[in-house]
Amino acid sequence: MQSALDWLLPRYCLMCGGRSGEENLCRPCQEDLPRPGRVCRLCALALEGENCGCCGRCLVQPPPWNRVLAALEYAFPVDVLVQRFKYSRSLACGEVLGQAMGRAVEEAGSTSADRALAPNRIVPVPLHRLRLATRSFNQSGVVATYLSRRTGIPVDYRLVSRVRRTHAQSGLDATARRRNTRGAFHANAQRAHGIRHVALVDDVMTTGATLEACTRELKRVGIEQVSLWVVARAPPP
Repeated sequence: MQSALDWLLPRYCLMCGGRSGEENLCRPCQEDLPRPGRVCRLCALALEGENCGCCGRCLVQPPPWNRVLAALEYAFPVDVLVQRFKYSRSLACGEVLGQAMGRAVEEAGSTSADRALAPNRIVPVPLHRLRLATRSFNQSGVVATYLSRRTGIPVDYRLVSRVRRTHAQSGLDATARRRNTRGAFHANAQRAHGIRHVALVDDVMTTGATLEACTRELKRVGIEQVSLWVVARAPPP
């Protein structure tokens, strides 16, 4: 039946335009997705000579979160997929990115089968209500929903809210990004009750300023552990 449907309604690769069977990317384009190698567990940037799992910078100045899991590197064609998903509302591109994130979570052992280690909740980085109204969807929320279905871990869209509209982070340096996100988020202490470990989901991590602001809010209301699940890791500007 599936082969007949593929013949009648063929699916084409989002990147090269070739036949892709049941997937949104053909196998060669899937294999071309840049995946991280040996990276720091706290910032997901490449490790060079360190053997402890952390880079020197994170050892000296640890971030507020407990771990980062990045599925892909923010390079071609991932950057194209993210831009199409985020700004052109391509849910097919979002599905590709969500699948990559889901595989990374499973390979890292952070699945629902590992209840002692798994997060209690999946939480997407929120958009401000005005930006959400303009864009009509939250790309991090779409990925979080996919991950919840795949792992069985509940997703909470209201644990963290964005209470202040911020300027776009693109084009800002690390210091300006931190200043831009200061006081932008609020965590709901009542909803946090009984939650020990949260997986905070975002599409791209660059300087980590947005994720840092969210993490500090989550820990302020008593969340003990925050793991970052990011689709792609970009090099800091």
